[in-house]
Amino acid sequence: MSKAQGQFTIIDYNDALTLTGYIGSNLAKTQMFNPDNNTYTPNWASTNLVLTPSLYVIGTTTDQITSASVTSVKWYQGTSTTAITTAGNFALSGAKSHILTVKSNVMAGLPGVDFRCEITYKDASTGLSIKHPLSISFSRVVNGGGIVDLIVTTPSGNVFKNSEVATLTAKAELWRGSVVDTTNVSYKWAIMDSAVTSTTSTGYDASFGVGWRKLSDTTGKYTGTTSATITVYAAAVESYAVFKCIATDSDSASNTYNSTFTDVATFIDNADPIQVVITSTGGDVFKNGQGSTTLKAVVYQAGVEIDAAGTGTYSWTKYNKDGAIDTSWGTSGKKTGKTLSVSNTDVTTKATFMVEVTI
Repeated sequence: MSKAQGQFTIIDYNDALTLTGYIGSNLAKTQMFNPDNNTYTPNWASTNLVLTPSLYVIGTTTDQITSASVTSVKWYQGTSTTAITTAGNFALSGAKSHILTVKSNVMAGLPGVDFRCEITYKDASTGLSIKHPLSISFSRVVNGGGIVDLIVTTPSGNVFKNSEVATLTAKAELWRGSVVDTTNVSYKWAIMDSAVTSTTSTGYDASFGVGWRKLSDTTGKYTGTTSATITVYAAAVESYAVFKCIATDSDSASNTYNSTFTDVATFIDNADPIQVVITSTGGDVFKNGQGSTTLKAVVYQAGVEIDAAGTGTYSWTKYNKDGAIDTSWGTSGKKTGKTLSVSNTDVTTKATFMVEVTI
């Protein structure tokens, strides 16, 4: 008695549960201190600093921080191993006591301070508890009456996520003491670019130097490149991008104040990864050398199909029963298209079809 069986295998690549997140702040991450009048800007005692963490499961867009899956949120200051409680300088609030309010200028006498948030998330599918740490840093700058510093902030945050955020801004402020100088100050912006390797490279500007490309307003990418506030579009940021601002102050005809100042801002593309699921109209088993099926690559991002029309690039590769690429299949071992027709002639004992998608 003899028996022949032909089959193909489909591999569905699903990432293990991965967490990501960030800490939002209602105030700038730089606090100015003027020893001339002993004042802080912003003054955390009168305008409290409020820190709010957000937690996401990669592949979703729902903030998990208040969900039942989050079983614990603890805050720490600096290197301390003692969790912060509601007392003295601090207050905890929110559904999970996850919001930290700082009620005093805790950086007095310090160059800066870090706040750490440790979130415990329970994975319902495995029952395992995952600890995910987040941190945010603040710096204290001492500004006397004659001290000047340029501070660049990102008022609406610095994270692009999928298509949810179209634009973000970076705002430059030239501080003299505890006051922002807006008189006779000019601005220009550049983006960090490794392609600018010499003085002859496109976008090179001597003020920024090698490694930076001077920006000009570009539709769909940047506007306000010669103003205090630059608008950055999501299309301008791939993974991350660093922007530098140079502010030139020419208040005095005698050039007493004529000088330049720099600071940077970083933007992050926190887009969910795309996932590919392959469907088969004829199952995954051919019998006695007979059968056919049509494979279809369905692409998801954050749980939603994103290329139903198949406008992306789909490249299929066939692996034979020994796990080697069949270079005689298709064109040099490749076929293209959102769907793939497979007949019994494509399967000898076993074959695996893998698709690579570019959207």
